[in-house]
Parts: sequence; C-alpha cells; structure tokens
Amino acid sequence: MVNWKKTAIILPILAGVCWGCSGGFIRVLEDAGFPNVTIIGSRVITVVVLLGLIILLYDRSLFKVAPRNLPLLTLTGISGFLFLNYTYNAAIMSLSLSLATILLCCAPIFVILFSRVLFAEKITKRRVVCMFAVLLGCVLLSGVFETGRLQWSPFGLLMGAGSALCNAVCIMSMNEASGVRRIHPLTVQFYSALIAMIPLLFLTDFSMIGSFIQEAPAFNIPFLIAHALVASMLPNFLFNVSLRYVDAGVVAILEGGAEPASALILGLLAYHEVPTAFGLAGILIVVAALMTLSTEKKTS
Repeated sequence: MVNWKKTAIILPILAGVCWGCSGGFIRVLEDAGFPNVTIIGSRVITVVVLLGLIILLYDRSLFKVAPRNLPLLTLTGISGFLFLNYTYNAAIMSLSLSLATILLCCAPIFVILFSRVLFAEKITKRRVVCMFAVLLGCVLLSGVFETGRLQWSPFGLLMGAGSALCNAVCIMSMNEASGVRRIHPLTVQFYSALIAMIPLLFLTDFSMIGSFIQEAPAFNIPFLIAHALVASMLPNFLFNVSLRYVDAGVVAILEGGAEPASALILGLLAYHEVPTAFGLAGILIVVAALMTLSTEKKTS
C-alpha cells in the first residue's frame, strides 16, 4: 500500500506535471480538427466511463454519495471541468498565449486568500514569498519579455482573470470535499465529471470523435484513453489525495509552478522548442520556490 501521507507533498507537483504534459494531447486533437468543446467532451466522457469501471471493480460503495454533498460536487465539476476550460480557452483566443498563461498562474493568490477566510489557514511569509516567486517564474516561462507587443482585449482579460478564479474555486471545493468532508478522491472525481458531462453531451461533436477513431482505431482509442488519464484522471486523483494532508494554498502553489515548468520541458523534448535564457531562469526560480515550499507541513 502507498503511504500517501509521506508522499503527499510531491503529489501536487506530479499533478502539475501531468497537466503540463496535456498540451501534447491537445495539439494532436487540434490538428485533427477538434473544436475546444469537443476536446473537453471527449476527455470528460472517457473519464466518466473509466472511473465508473474502476469503482465497479474496486469498491462499489464509492458510488454512494450523501445528498448534502451533491451541491459541492456540482460546484467542483462545473468550475473545474467546464468553466475553467471555457474561460482559459477564450482567454487564449483573445490574448497573447503568454498573457493568458500569466493570468491563469494567479490562481494561488485567490486560493491563499480563500483558504484564510474559509479554513483559517495561515498566510505565512514563506508562502507569500514562494507564491510571488512562482508567479515571477511563470512570467519568465511565458515568454512575455520576448514577444514584444502583447495582444489583449477587455474581454480577454476578463476571461483570463476568470480562468484563475475558476481554478481557485475548483481547488477550494476539492479541498472541502477531500480534505474536510473526507469524501474518497475517486468519488469526488467521478461525480464531478459526471455532472460536467451532462451539458457536454449536447455540445460535443460525436461524429468527429467517431471519424477520429475510425481513421486509426488501434492508435486513436488508446490515445483518447491516455488523454483522459494524463490530463484529468491521474492529476485530479493526486490533487485530491494531497488536499487531505497539505494546505490548499501550498497545494495550489506547488501545482501552479510545476505545470508551466513541465510544459516547457515537454516542448523541448517533443517539439524541439528550445527555452530562452528567460525561460531557463524562470524554471530555476520555480523549482527553487517549489523545493522551499515543499518542506512546509499542513497547519490545519
């Protein structure tokens, strides 16, 4: 058995690595002509099917959920699986990618503030310094200083800020579900995805998914499953487990720093996107901040 308590501090970092690597899957699906909502739909529907099978085989009692927890799981599903993806995609379409990334990386600021108000988590000097160090590292990683002029619009800025807020709300609702109410992480993820899947059933282009599978079923079916595992199931499970042992503010910073750093490394290995001096400086700052923050224990 895995001793989650001893490894909890690295779980959000691993979750951030998974989310950072999800861009490779998205690029393939975008090249295949998938619109954003169909990319999201294909992933969420696959997650529901896979989680349903896992719970069925592992422990059917995990299907049970108290009615009082349904509003919380609805909030998790809508904020994390739907609104976060929608607002971030809209920000990317209206802003420079670097600016959209920077705005999303502001999520830990909201989480730390919400955690203080809702869960009385301490706002320590270490957390504040590490939070701004991660934000600085993300700015350097985003390439904002190399792009020159930034593309922006009021709507794009609103969507970018909305993506950070949605991410923070999702983290806080997961913290309440897994860390406070002690709902099993598989139950949290299954019902959150199931609730989010309902509107996606009406928005997803199933004919496009079917055509994609028919083109090369031996490769594309495992690809869609791997996309669901790497971009959603595994990181969400790790994230939920970590919230049982580590403060939500710390988890948010650890994940927020690991995600862009891993995306940069993926770009280098898979797409030969060589990082600039600013990018290398950014990843060093992020890694240093994560190592410093990872020594902190849960206080609540």
